[in-house]
Amino acid sequence: LEQAEEYAERHTLEREQRAVLTEQDLPLHELPLLAEGMDLAGLYELATELRTQGIS
Repeated sequence: LEQAEEYAERHTLEREQRAVLTEQDLPLHELPLLAEGMDLAGLYELATELRTQGIS
């Protein structure tokens, strides 16, 4: 139950911060969570996602 409360709190914080960033009227890019942690394969995955979002 405590873990669910922590998740809800984090979700609320992320939503609030996303709104603050959106107000800045700058390009925003979101990357997926790497559940396995960062390694070379994860780096390539993030690079591919950034290219998909139009960053070269």
